[in-house]
Amino acid sequence: MARSAPKPQLTRFEDVAFRYSNYDTPFWVRPNSEPGRWHRSGDGPTQYLSTTVEGAWSELIRAEGLRSDIEVSLVRMPMWVAELRIQRLADYRTFDAAQEAGFPPDALVDDDYSRCQEEGRRLRSEGFQGVLAPSAALPGAVNLTIFGPRIASSWNREPVLASSVPTVRIAVGAPPEGIVERVRHLGEPHAGLRQYRAMRRTKRRSADGP
Repeated sequence: MARSAPKPQLTRFEDVAFRYSNYDTPFWVRPNSEPGRWHRSGDGPTQYLSTTVEGAWSELIRAEGLRSDIEVSLVRMPMWVAELRIQRLADYRTFDAAQEAGFPPDALVDDDYSRCQEEGRRLRSEGFQGVLAPSAALPGAVNLTIFGPRIASSWNREPVLASSVPTVRIAVGAPPEGIVERVRHLGEPHAGLRQYRAMRRTKRRSADGP
């Protein structure tokens, strides 16, 4: 019997989010040149942001394989903040939310992106504008992925186009000292997922009784 498609809760995001980028803009209007967690090549523009500055820096540290404060201190990267109003997001921001929706919680932080890529394509086809999900790089942090093209606009102006996002570069520099110790690198267990699984085992034992 075929497994039914996941049914994530709809949510919205009306807040600021962060992204590192050494381009003139942190957003894409053309399809990404490389596949990512929630898109394959050919799926269309996909924007990856974090809801905290630390989350964004952690994504850079993980992507670059930086392992020490000395390596991190040599980074010189622009950090951007964007003011966003996204209405139709798939709410996978916790492992519990994914489990309840019927999507495998471990896929959210798996080093193999294939299950998220497949789900991202399905969500696009059903009219979702993006996904809120746990950060694979920084346990406890939440990432925001947006489907479709976006254009950076002036911070103090009301956007004219729906695809325009008020954006400003807030710094050029290095991640804060000490954050490298909290980053989860490729191949390492995810502390948040491990805690979630432990809690589920405890609940099952409690339900089974003495």
